[in-house]
Amino acid sequence: MSSTRESLKSRLLTLIAGYNAGQSEAPDTADVEHLVQTLATLSPIPEPTHHLSEVTGSWETLYAVFGQGRSKSKSHQDDSTLSLQSFRAFPDNPIHVKQLIQEIGETPNTYNNVVLFEAAEAPVQGTIIIHGTYEPDPEDPRRFQVVFYSAEIRGREGATDADLRKAFGFPDDFALKRDFKPARFWSDVVYLDEAIRINLGGMGGRYVLERRSEPAITL
Repeated sequence: MSSTRESLKSRLLTLIAGYNAGQSEAPDTADVEHLVQTLATLSPIPEPTHHLSEVTGSWETLYAVFGQGRSKSKSHQDDSTLSLQSFRAFPDNPIHVKQLIQEIGETPNTYNNVVLFEAAEAPVQGTIIIHGTYEPDPEDPRRFQVVFYSAEIRGREGATDADLRKAFGFPDDFALKRDFKPARFWSDVVYLDEAIRINLGGMGGRYVLERRSEPAITL
């Protein structure tokens, strides 16, 4: 079983790596789906909510489909907007996404989505943090019930709050952290080992994540 699992995982990561490096077109979603579903039957940790220490930490998104039939797969980098990445907490200013990260804490039960970006119209680097919490589903050991409730923009690579406001044309008193109506989702961790996590989302999303070696940004 171990050799089969590693072979399937290698195939999946090779597909993704070529796409992220710009060396290939987006992987066929049917191929990815087949590999994901097969790996789900071979997960070394089949009940992730019973092993939270294996789930928590900082994870980089290698591949994402944000809802079946609603969007194409996304590589590491993609053109987007502040609005789209923040549950519409911020205006529709264009940005260039550099990295997608998810950070999960065990105590407290933090579930934050993190977007590293560059402003499209100015050389300013920033971070969007979507703050959330989770509860393990008592009826499904793979499922996390998640609530997102606020969005925050922070500068990075030396950028200040003033730099961010200027880059986006915001007034000086524009709030860079905003609450929004709680958004409730579930997310199933269908595959988990020491390095890789695969999630299936309640809205049809498919996500392949790799554990980061760098320090967490929000935990």
